[in-house]
Amino acid sequence: MKKITGFILRWIRGQSTAVLLSVALHVLIAVLASVFVVFNIVKKEEKKFEPPPPVERPKMKLKKPRVKMKKQTQPRVSQRIVAKTVVNMPDIQLPDVSGVGTGMGTGIDGYELMPDMDSLSIFGGTKSLATGNEFEGVFYSLAYDRQGNETVVTESTYTSIIRRFIEADWNPYVFAPYYRAAQKLYTTQIFIPTIYSEFGPASFGIPDGPDFDPYLWCVHYKGKIAHKDGGRFRFRGLGDDILIVRVNGEIVFDGSWDAFRDECTGFQPESADDRRYFIGHAVCGVGNWFELESGEPVEMEVLIGEIPGERFCAYLLIEDESVDYDLNRNGMPVLPVFKTAEIPDRVKDKIKYTLIPGEGDLDAELKFNVY
Repeated sequence: MKKITGFILRWIRGQSTAVLLSVALHVLIAVLASVFVVFNIVKKEEKKFEPPPPVERPKMKLKKPRVKMKKQTQPRVSQRIVAKTVVNMPDIQLPDVSGVGTGMGTGIDGYELMPDMDSLSIFGGTKSLATGNEFEGVFYSLAYDRQGNETVVTESTYTSIIRRFIEADWNPYVFAPYYRAAQKLYTTQIFIPTIYSEFGPASFGIPDGPDFDPYLWCVHYKGKIAHKDGGRFRFRGLGDDILIVRVNGEIVFDGSWDAFRDECTGFQPESADDRRYFIGHAVCGVGNWFELESGEPVEMEVLIGEIPGERFCAYLLIEDESVDYDLNRNGMPVLPVFKTAEIPDRVKDKIKYTLIPGEGDLDAELKFNVY
């Protein structure tokens, strides 16, 4: 402490009067400022909440309403109106409808009023929707025998079996050694845009799996067609891999993939437009003209098939010689989808899912219905 005091005294002696006066002035200002701050601190007092005085509100006396009711109420007695003139009605004989509709499934007198729409696919439905106008389809797998065992059929032998079927007048007996699905399908159109090949057997109740490969299969459709006015018609379309059509016992169209047409039928198209325009993922074949008499039904058969697996399609369009059609962006006529009845909306939605716009008219009026 003495050292500090001695240091301060020596420092004061060594300073001038002006410096000492300045230091004293600053010390005085600091003291006055601290005093001013201390005395200006005001301690805030907490405010206590005081509720306002209660307000007296006038009260109204409520009265229970009174409703005057009649003690007795009696309904008026209605008067009966009696006709003075009596009209004798003749007896009406209803026609006998027994036995009608035996081909339209179960329901009221054989008519199925509400078909099972869940069973519909682009390959057909499990029940008939238009009696007499549908094609019956039977599924065969040449990769398996009737017991489900694998066969030795290859791509080359597959086409030879198809050719033997064609040469045997489309006799299903040729497919007898091979697996046949128990479920048949019924359809009024043959138009299947590009899909995976497993949808074919799956539509006939055969799920894809380790015990079944979706290749080397075919479907044989058979039915009748007619046109109310008659005329000249021809088919156009594409099959990946097989699409063959015969009408009234004659092959009028083979739109099979590339060399498969030569291997299966050797069909010779007359039109220069054959395989000129694209449809789906490949070129479109053109059939030869055939004639239909007015209202006269004829047999028609269609064979579709898949060989290596993966993707499959069967586009079948119909062309009326007397009609001028609009052209799509590729220059090909926008033709009606072949059908024997109106296509159900559920099936249309499935077709439109993979159909390229302008490659087929699903809503055209042209139909080949027998009934």
